[in-house]
Amino acid sequence: MEKGLIIAGKDFPESTAFVNAALANGFSAAVSVSEQNKEQLPSEPVKAFVWQRSSSLSARSFVLEAQTSLNKLTHAVLIFDTALYAKAGDDFFTGTRSLTEGIDLFIASYMYITRELIDRFKKTGGGTLCFVYKSHPGKSDYIKLNARLKETVNPASPLLSAAGEAFKSFAENTAASLSASPTKSLLIEYASASGQAGEEETADYLFSLPQMHSTEITAKTEKSVRWLRPGAKFPAVINLFNR
Repeated sequence: MEKGLIIAGKDFPESTAFVNAALANGFSAAVSVSEQNKEQLPSEPVKAFVWQRSSSLSARSFVLEAQTSLNKLTHAVLIFDTALYAKAGDDFFTGTRSLTEGIDLFIASYMYITRELIDRFKKTGGGTLCFVYKSHPGKSDYIKLNARLKETVNPASPLLSAAGEAFKSFAENTAASLSASPTKSLLIEYASASGQAGEEETADYLFSLPQMHSTEITAKTEKSVRWLRPGAKFPAVINLFNR
């Protein structure tokens, strides 16, 4: 079965581990790239397209361009990496950049692109929408758990901490709302390993899941909002599938 995948949220080249895992598992892939890094393109056959996060129109354009580059769109992976975003998060909370811009970049953007992907899947008969979340300590964690976090750098700003929680809630509720539709959802949390090892472990785990390679439908709504994590016990029944 032909499988085509969009990877967005964590722009290329930061999404390289997920691109490599997708190719190794027989997916064709299209990835998001930022305007600043649009010259850093992946090697063929992977395609890259600019996604300007603050624009709902750009989300639509990106999804359409990515879908056109694939023979068939069957999957999408949206990645929220709080640690990566934390490097710039304070800029939006201290006033050096607009707070509205930060909300658009880290919260509204995922809603824009999710809506476009769901619309695409509706038109093509369904698919699998994967939300991947990487947590990172916030400033309050430093106060509560300082001894355990003393080696951590760049704690997430209040905006980024709130955005991470918004992403998780949005992902869970989207999964629940899609549970009876031909479009299914998969919720993945990052592996505990840090750095490139964590990237590769998470990506390999995602593409090893049977839901990425099976067409079986399992109607258990309450299972569709469980977060899965590398190394954790896999739920016996889960409401996810691949078209």
